[in-house]
Amino acid sequence: MSAVQAAGRRWLRKPALLDAALMALPLLLFFSLSGYQLQLPGLHNDEAQEAGLQAWQLAAGTSIDAFRNTGLGARRFPLMVQDYIGAGFVYLAAPFAWLLGPGTLSVRVPALLVGGATLLATFGCLSSLADKQTAFVGVLLLAVQPSFVFWSRQGVLIASLTVLCTPLVLWAASRYGRSGGWQRAALLGLAAGLGIYAKLLFVWVLLGMLCAVLLLNADLLFKPARSLWPHPPHWQQAAAMLAGFAAGCAPLLLYNLLTGGTLLSLQTNTAVSFYGVDNSALAANLATRLEQLRAVVAGRDHLWYLGGTLTNPLWDVALFLSALLISLQPQRGPRALVLVLLFGLIATVFTVSGLFPHHLALFAPIWVSIVALGLGRLLWRRDGLSVVAALILVPLFLRDVQMDIGYHRLLTKSGGRGAHSDAIERLATVLTTLNPPSVAALDWG
Repeated sequence: MSAVQAAGRRWLRKPALLDAALMALPLLLFFSLSGYQLQLPGLHNDEAQEAGLQAWQLAAGTSIDAFRNTGLGARRFPLMVQDYIGAGFVYLAAPFAWLLGPGTLSVRVPALLVGGATLLATFGCLSSLADKQTAFVGVLLLAVQPSFVFWSRQGVLIASLTVLCTPLVLWAASRYGRSGGWQRAALLGLAAGLGIYAKLLFVWVLLGMLCAVLLLNADLLFKPARSLWPHPPHWQQAAAMLAGFAAGCAPLLLYNLLTGGTLLSLQTNTAVSFYGVDNSALAANLATRLEQLRAVVAGRDHLWYLGGTLTNPLWDVALFLSALLISLQPQRGPRALVLVLLFGLIATVFTVSGLFPHHLALFAPIWVSIVALGLGRLLWRRDGLSVVAALILVPLFLRDVQMDIGYHRLLTKSGGRGAHSDAIERLATVLTTLNPPSVAALDWG
């Protein structure tokens, strides 16, 4: 063995350096595919309304148009941007608004960073559930998955910070389930609270986790309560988890103490949602969600506004086979992920807004992790099964990359369709020439 090879092996034995080496390729692919022509499609109304405008006002030092006129201090620093969407992304985007000025890039550059952080959190979660080789497969697939790539560009419009909170809360739950401790309990509560604050629909993930825990422990329900836990919980752990949760969603709690807005929204839209969804039509809503999940996983239909639609049918095969393989495994962690996706999807039939495909974006780290824990783990066996897994996953990966490039070509031609049209940029250019010179406008494209 040469001195260079020996040095390389010693270098890779260091955990932090190995993690960095494994993450380099997925991050490079993700930022290359998602960052290209970032100004397209045009700035959507919700990108401006739910982050951009208030971030620009923060950066400029002007008065802030806080939602329901409710905020902190004389300038009314915002607590929420909608009754069910937190203002976390506003503060994340504010430094970029100061650096880049008002415009599309000031809300999309931080959105890309959230996407990159989601890859890192997914790597950590999968490393905790399996190993770093499996984690590498998972983040590599997620980095090029078309729905994740193009929705990350408009993250504030799609899922805000919830897509990042999904792998964080699962990672925290895995670490707490394995080792216990009040510190890990507090982190689990904090991740759950931050997810709820980011967007109330994060409750779907938490309900999925709760149902998964109950089902996996169904045989223990009639035994002493302490047997339900790998590490019997102490009151300090319960208190730490509750305190972490309260800290994570503290702005949401304060907002409702001041306005009651979220509670009012839930009360008003319980039977029939704001967009007319009948929440009692459970079967019809579930059928809609199942079809939406298949479309989002395959990267088709919902990205029409880029200029057309493409698809990757191999995702159906990979996800089904992986879920089947996981069901045959003795490990509880991978089976829990499948159940979180299943019960989380069932929970999505209830909504206070609409049955929109982009709601399912927060499940992206989960379905990719399922494929990594199923077929992805077979790649390292060096037998016939690894060949079968490679024959599915390699074409799947290459097709996703091809679709990403194809969608970019469609977007170059169209500039974005409907409410995503790049005509909004030309409108903004005209508005800046008018008197008075300071014009703030929201437009549906």
